[in-house]
Amino acid sequence: MDIDTYYQMSGGSDFRDVTSLFTLASQAMEPGSMVAIDGFSLHDAMTAIEIGDPRLDTGMQLEAVERPEFNPLTPLLPEEICWIIDRSMAYETEWHASNQLAHTVFTLLYVHCLNDVDPDVLPIFSMIDLDPSRPLELITLVLRAYTSGLLKSCNLAWNELSRGSLLDAEDWHSDKSEVSLLEGWPVEAAVARLDSGLTWLSTTTKVPLLWQEALKFRLQFRRNILLLLNYTESLPRDLGVFDEILQSTRHCLSIIRAHPCRSITSSSPARAAFDPYIARRLNTFLPVRIIDLPSWEHTCDAYEHLLNGWEDIARLSKTYQISTWNQVGFQQSWFSAPVARPAYIRSCAQTLFFDGMQVVHSQPQSWLVDRLFEETIGVSYTVFAQHWGGSGTVSLVELERRVIHTVIPHIRGLWNNPARRRRFLVKSILDWHMIYDTLCGLVESVDTINIDPVAFRTLNQFPKAIVLWRLASIREVILSGFQLELYHPLERPFAYWFAAEVIDIHLNYLDAVLKGMAGVVPHNSPSRKEIHYQHVFLVALQAMSMAMFMSLIRSFPPNTIFNQWEQLRTNLRRRYKWAFNSAYDDYDFEPVVLEPDFTRFLREVQEIQGQEIMNNTELKDHAEKSSKSSSEYFELAQRLLQSLISTNNTGTLEGNWGHDRMRLLLGMSETCQELQSYFSGSTADGDTSQILVSKLDWTRSFSNNIPKTPWFPSVRLQGGAEA
Repeated sequence: MDIDTYYQMSGGSDFRDVTSLFTLASQAMEPGSMVAIDGFSLHDAMTAIEIGDPRLDTGMQLEAVERPEFNPLTPLLPEEICWIIDRSMAYETEWHASNQLAHTVFTLLYVHCLNDVDPDVLPIFSMIDLDPSRPLELITLVLRAYTSGLLKSCNLAWNELSRGSLLDAEDWHSDKSEVSLLEGWPVEAAVARLDSGLTWLSTTTKVPLLWQEALKFRLQFRRNILLLLNYTESLPRDLGVFDEILQSTRHCLSIIRAHPCRSITSSSPARAAFDPYIARRLNTFLPVRIIDLPSWEHTCDAYEHLLNGWEDIARLSKTYQISTWNQVGFQQSWFSAPVARPAYIRSCAQTLFFDGMQVVHSQPQSWLVDRLFEETIGVSYTVFAQHWGGSGTVSLVELERRVIHTVIPHIRGLWNNPARRRRFLVKSILDWHMIYDTLCGLVESVDTINIDPVAFRTLNQFPKAIVLWRLASIREVILSGFQLELYHPLERPFAYWFAAEVIDIHLNYLDAVLKGMAGVVPHNSPSRKEIHYQHVFLVALQAMSMAMFMSLIRSFPPNTIFNQWEQLRTNLRRRYKWAFNSAYDDYDFEPVVLEPDFTRFLREVQEIQGQEIMNNTELKDHAEKSSKSSSEYFELAQRLLQSLISTNNTGTLEGNWGHDRMRLLLGMSETCQELQSYFSGSTADGDTSQILVSKLDWTRSFSNNIPKTPWFPSVRLQGGAEA
């Protein structure tokens, strides 16, 4: 290769050879020694070196972290066994929280030496108790049984998670590091081993009564968890047995929560039972990562969430209304974002709804088409299909295929993690329009001369039903941005304004559907009941959104939006790129909601700030909408919410799901009162500066981590507390 003589090397070219200088300086050093600044360790040096894969470098063990040798047959006290079990429970919840097995469950060293503590293969002399307070059966019967149950529990959860509903390395981690989870071992054998441990604890005199009870509840809890995991695959069969086990598990958890095992001494041999650096000895590419164990209360809360999820799964297994699946899917995300429910529960929900062949265990995929329209507008799909020769005909096969391929991903997508769930909803917005376009084309082709006017009015209801599902997805995409903390402070007013615009169109379509139901759908039908609930709820939500829009705009210095509009407009087009999708041009009928009207937004911003930048005649169309103050909007929302609360109106949702819906209404009502008081006080003081707005907290970082409402801020008092 020719040398470029004109090439200028960075730093110049007048380098000098300093090898001899370093050779001379190193002569005073001992072989193998090194020079480093204070605090610099060999580990620091190794982590800076890439040897093939940089993740290999963290497998080095330093002398400072060398651990005592672990002997699985070391006799332990009952309280030490209890401590090991409690710690392993915490690690299990951390695996369900999307950590690696090598960093959680596998740090329990008994996992890797179950055969070494098998009483059937141990020599007779090793079974002799040298210390009566430390019977060896606590290891060979109790701890071995619990560890076996723990591994089998992880195996059953792993099998469900590996179905592919959720993403490996995003929602959970599948790497088993070639460690056995007792895959080939039947569940019945694990249950039998736990029963043997329970039997020994019930009959032995070697363990104090207090610790007998503590260990029995922990083994029973593990047995129940194992059975719940096993029975979940067969729901809704054995639903009665499942419910009994679930209630027994809740009882065990309440006892365990109330009686945690006290900490053991630092010199206890039980501490050697866990090795947080076990990953360096496993067949894995993972770097060593030390997991900070949660508190005991947090561990019990994690199990409580798991049990609540199982309760929902049991109810969903006998739920054959897709509108209920839809509402429950939305609600479970409203109260959990930005943190998702356990991945195992979300995977079970997706598998339960559609297992690759059937819907909700036994229904054919075509069943979804009829349920979609029956539950949305109260009219069966057969009423529509009869005008084209019935369901499955050539004219309708494409429509039915699109409905199936949209509804299934839509419902299943609601149980994804919050960020991916939002992406699924964005994708479904176009899919719903494809169905709408097909329906409109079919209705337009009907000969209006030879059809009864009532029948034609009913046909026009079917495209409106699809619009309602699409508008709900658009609204959720916009508002979920607050849960995920996506919006810049300047983007928040637009998000509230755009949400209010979408809700306004949604309300118009609800009115149109109710009008079309007249004389066709009974007044006491579930679809009418849900539409009436949604109408009141959406008016309240729209009023709150408009109040926030107006309050946030007034909090900015004059002309802030206009001065930064070019950059803000670019950000908004990027944020709402799904609304500018050119794919809509390929369809015959325009979507009901597509691109946000930036000009209209600026007009309303101008009117709120009282600026005379545009011609006043351009503002007349919006005067009525903007005539209310933010305080009046909050009052309107609170009146509507109280009307639902006072009548215990939760639409078609009942039981725990109805309680969740009521909890949302109560939270929104409290938020209305709190924000109205806050903004009114700021206005009265003549100070709506950004300093006061900074007291509004959209994050989910409060100590209780339970926001009053998922889309609106709370007011922070002094010290970061919540009002």
